[in-house]
Amino acid sequence: MEDYSFHEQLPDGVTFGFEISLFNDSRHLALQSADGWNSFYAINHKHQRADAIFSAHLREQVARSLLKSPFGGFEFSDDLPLPVLFQFISFIEARLKSKGAASIVIKNPPHDYTPENASLIEVFLVNHGYQTADAEAGCILHAHDPRLEINTWEKRKLRQAIEAGLSFRQLSLERFDEVYFFILACRKKKNYELSMTLADLRHAISYFPDRYILFVAEANEKIVAASISVKVKEKILYNFYVDHDQEWDHLSPVVFLIEKMYRFVQENKMDALDLGTAALDGKPNFGLLDFKIRLGGKATTKFTFRKILN
Repeated sequence: MEDYSFHEQLPDGVTFGFEISLFNDSRHLALQSADGWNSFYAINHKHQRADAIFSAHLREQVARSLLKSPFGGFEFSDDLPLPVLFQFISFIEARLKSKGAASIVIKNPPHDYTPENASLIEVFLVNHGYQTADAEAGCILHAHDPRLEINTWEKRKLRQAIEAGLSFRQLSLERFDEVYFFILACRKKKNYELSMTLADLRHAISYFPDRYILFVAEANEKIVAASISVKVKEKILYNFYVDHDQEWDHLSPVVFLIEKMYRFVQENKMDALDLGTAALDGKPNFGLLDFKIRLGGKATTKFTFRKILN
């Protein structure tokens, strides 16, 4: 511990000893809320670097990590000594309690982003008295697999889409509104909504234009399926919003779209394509989960932990 100390502000001249996700970036936190943020750092004095970060938004006695993002939680260097990480959790709890927090809610990233670190933090949180508030199943396509392990039925749909002449394109962000409204219209036909408004998502893209990517599948230059994807880390692409025109159900164009996005991930030397979770009202959405597994997705977990502070 002598080489480490805990801080609520990043000291001048200190850099991160690991890559933080987009959602823990201070600029992204400000997009979610202009105030209420509390960020904590474990500083390695020997190397003048931050080896851990945790951010939470405090409102009405509840500290949430994070507020409007798909996940938050602890992010830390592989070099961080485990006793330091364990004590870092205690430090954060004490500081949030002193600021009026009565409970802490932590939505972890998918386990497969950093499997070893995820296993450690899950155990340490339980050791500190946290309980599982939500458990979601998700799927990730790992780019090191030479090709997708698509099941026979989806392979057939992929072949039909190719034979029908569907094409794949990455669009410029100038066409963001078009893609957003296409996906929104598809969702409304199924009586679903999107979690972010056009204005909010457009605002996020204006701050991080290199992090958001638009993909489409087209038939005769008409969009039949589309994805708004996010580079949550340099080597992880998150399929944030995706949908297709129901008139093209017979070709399942999302299968074609995902297969091409997987090729994009491989060609750009990324590690994984996150297909997202498959949950509805706290229970598995089995139809969606089965579909993602049939596309070759490997199941992963995404836990939300909660603790009442005494």
